[in-house]
Amino acid sequence: MDSWTEPHWGSSALVVVDVQVDFVEGGAMPVGGTRAVVPALERLVEAYRRAGLPVVHVVRIYDGDDVDLVRREAIAGGAPVVRPGTPGSELLEELVPGGAGRLDAELLLSGEAQELGPREVALWKPRWSAFYRTPLEELLRGWDVDTVVVAGCNFPNCPRATIIDASQRDLRVVVVDDATSQVTDEGLRQVGALGVTVASVEEVVGAVEQVAPVACEHDRAQAEAVLAYWERARLRARVGQLDVVTGKTVASAVPPPAWSFGDSPRLADELLALVLAGRKTATSSSLPEYEAGGEPLPRVGELSILLDGTGRPRALIRTTHVETVPFGQVTAEFAAAEGEGDRSLESWRDEHRRYFRRVLGSEGFDDATPVVCERFELLDPTWSLERTLTTP
Repeated sequence: MDSWTEPHWGSSALVVVDVQVDFVEGGAMPVGGTRAVVPALERLVEAYRRAGLPVVHVVRIYDGDDVDLVRREAIAGGAPVVRPGTPGSELLEELVPGGAGRLDAELLLSGEAQELGPREVALWKPRWSAFYRTPLEELLRGWDVDTVVVAGCNFPNCPRATIIDASQRDLRVVVVDDATSQVTDEGLRQVGALGVTVASVEEVVGAVEQVAPVACEHDRAQAEAVLAYWERARLRARVGQLDVVTGKTVASAVPPPAWSFGDSPRLADELLALVLAGRKTATSSSLPEYEAGGEPLPRVGELSILLDGTGRPRALIRTTHVETVPFGQVTAEFAAAEGEGDRSLESWRDEHRRYFRRVLGSEGFDDATPVVCERFELLDPTWSLERTLTTP
């Protein structure tokens, strides 16, 4: 095999195309054979999750007139196909990570990625290719991916267009023939002429399982980056001289927990920027989220390292106040401290209601849902240091 096209499994990402309820047998616009490849897709997704390699679910959502020409008349006429927020627009349950919740149509239609799990996102594509008017290429580059593994629904249309666009971006490409519906020998021959590797689920899973240690290396690299940041930040912030704790250990002994805001790389970066600008001094999560993850509630004096959307450590904060109240009783003062939108209580409620419904489901959230309201102070970087680091 040509060394320029041979897959690099350890730096690969799985791209699953259009496997939504409306596109399988029994849906509003079924594509023959899609239901039959779902078990194979499950194996692929689980293998990538176990290896810690990225998974991207690319979806269609038909809203307004931003629809490919061949379907525009039907959609304008009211065809009930992958409409925003409908059950038919959802990913098949078998492929969704536990606790991911429903797709956020508003977020996806804005062109942003929705985080479903660690290194697993959903993207909306307005036309055939997963690269057209989407942040897919940016995400792949951020993950240091040079190989895309494509599978999913209706090979002649969206998977094929995605494969061609990936090849045009000098990415190594694999198509999983027995995890993609409507595959033909002629179609595989044509993409094979572009240097695309045709592989079976068995072959891909076997290859990915062999590179699981590479994913571990990624985790170790991030852990080393967090430790290096912690060593610098605690000296700058004089943490060793403060009476603070990280979990059950003295603050200066080990790095505190490292995490990012929100449920997408975009949101992580957006909210981190507010913290670094001094505008955001509070955050909130629903109590059911803590309970579902078996996580302890934040405590006063606790330290945290904030990560950006790519997982890089960027800030050190200390919790100064924690209170749990019903969603409907969160105050205007706290909403302003969160620093988001126009900082009004109305804006806070709109944004957080949408977020909590996405994470918990509509039936799991109402105005009585307990919300953990946490206030914090920024210890590192200081405003002057952050300005130095970000000024060209």
